[in-house]
Amino acid sequence: MGSAGSTGSTGPSFIELAGAFGGALDDWSAAVRDALAAEGRYQNWLARRLGTPAPKVSLWLRGREQVWLSGAGLPGAATTRAIVRELGLEGPSADRLAALAARIDDLQRELEALHPRDWRKRAVEHLRGTAPAPAPAPVPVPAPAAVAPTAPPPDTPQPTTRRGRRRSLPRLAAAAATGMAAAALVAYLASTRTTPDTVKPATASQPATAPRAAALEQPGLEKNTLGADSRCGEPVPGPESVVWRVCARVDADRVAFAVKITNQADRAATARVRVRLQYVQAKAFHPCPEAPNPQPVDVPPGRTVITDPARCSVPREPVPYAYQGVGWVVPANANAGSYELSPAAHVYPDHTIWKPELL
Repeated sequence: MGSAGSTGSTGPSFIELAGAFGGALDDWSAAVRDALAAEGRYQNWLARRLGTPAPKVSLWLRGREQVWLSGAGLPGAATTRAIVRELGLEGPSADRLAALAARIDDLQRELEALHPRDWRKRAVEHLRGTAPAPAPAPVPVPAPAAVAPTAPPPDTPQPTTRRGRRRSLPRLAAAAATGMAAAALVAYLASTRTTPDTVKPATASQPATAPRAAALEQPGLEKNTLGADSRCGEPVPGPESVVWRVCARVDADRVAFAVKITNQADRAATARVRVRLQYVQAKAFHPCPEAPNPQPVDVPPGRTVITDPARCSVPREPVPYAYQGVGWVVPANANAGSYELSPAAHVYPDHTIWKPELL
């Protein structure tokens, strides 16, 4: 007798195939994210190069979540060949992406053969309840002995190594909408239900609410959201009506990091998400000193919440270093997702070079 979800064949059951399918999508999305980060490229750039709508590219980078977030076609061999070409990938990184794409295509054909009319619906029922277990706190890649700091070349992407030698990075699954609030109108807002240890409540000198978020959202990078000499990465959609991005700020004596989260809905329920923030220094991942664990955050409709940079800041070194913020925003009950990076801050004793940078 076949196992649950099978049709009586001696091959893998539908549930087994669906699990492998979700894992292959997760791995493919993470590999593309790593490749983009290593080349210093962003989703919007890839969308333009491929002639593909940016929301579709964003879905591709959501791993298994794209199966239920949209009914659109999933990435396969043809899409992957185009991505490899545009990013100029070669060697092991290109081969791994091609192998993952072939596996996605093969598994999809097997799923369709078992349930031709509703394979996707059945796969979603299984995948939504079986997200991969969260990885333990990421283990930083050790720097060479005693970390003799050297000036980071301005064209060195962070936090991955050069093409063909990318390090494995932790993943969590991320989310779905697009946009960004204008810097001058951003407030540090306390949620109406929960104030996690990374969220800074609004003070009397700060506006209690951000103006209607949906009207302020803009694509692309953002400058000075956290104050002078700060940058935020491109907006990441999801989950649901939330849009978020990872930010970094360089002060005279410290480097700080934060996640900015906007609920674009006007009248919907408060968005409840789970947020994790880390930072990269000299290509190694590190937990935030005062907020090492994921935190629940509530974002009221039409509001913006920014995690408190003071809870994730480190002393500015007297020698050159490169830094990036690393953030995850996932549904409140999720235990897995994909990370996003802030622009890289190449911090020298007397100046900072941001990559990428606004023109």
